[in-house]
Amino acid sequence: MNNEQVKVQVGFQFSDGGYIGLPYWPERNTEINISKDVHPKLGPEKKQAALNAALEKRGLSMSDYQRLCRRAERPFYTCDDSDDGGGEIVIPQRVVQSFLNHASQTVPRVVPRISDKGLTFIGVRVQGGHLRTGKTQADAKVFGRFVKMAESNQRSWSESKYIIDFTATGELLVDEAIIKSDDLRGLFEYAGRYIGLGSGRPQGYGRFSVIRWDRV
Repeated sequence: MNNEQVKVQVGFQFSDGGYIGLPYWPERNTEINISKDVHPKLGPEKKQAALNAALEKRGLSMSDYQRLCRRAERPFYTCDDSDDGGGEIVIPQRVVQSFLNHASQTVPRVVPRISDKGLTFIGVRVQGGHLRTGKTQADAKVFGRFVKMAESNQRSWSESKYIIDFTATGELLVDEAIIKSDDLRGLFEYAGRYIGLGSGRPQGYGRFSVIRWDRV
């Protein structure tokens, strides 16, 4: 560790402002690309034939396709990356870094920030690659809402899973040449309260308070 890098053990308490992960998986992108090769107006037999052709073009079997569809539906990042989304729910480093990057461009001038957004991703890292939540899918609740469709004013019903009443814990590696650890705490405190982390932030999700900040 260089002389300007410090470790900080953190605890972020999510209570009423639960956390929505809503990852966009690579498998979801593949699933969408496959669906573009299968016209929705085809009959069942022709639709199946088109699907088989789309899979063959990509070197995928039907079992491969069924697996990627399962993986595309996972509502959270988990520590074991299992196909069914089992295991402990985690908050990945890139989500934390994106939160800090967005916050640094948004908070009032009196709040400490990382002025150059490119430095966020080297200035703050999460030991082990994620924060732990102690929660699993069995603890999740469902948030439902109408979402405006891009092509019209029509709304479609959408549901997302969220977890609540937990403390996200982990250890941050902070390069103090980029931001001092005390200043970083100020950024987390403000942005955790007023901006939020993860998805569903306009609906009030992702808010948290800093209950632990121990420089090692």
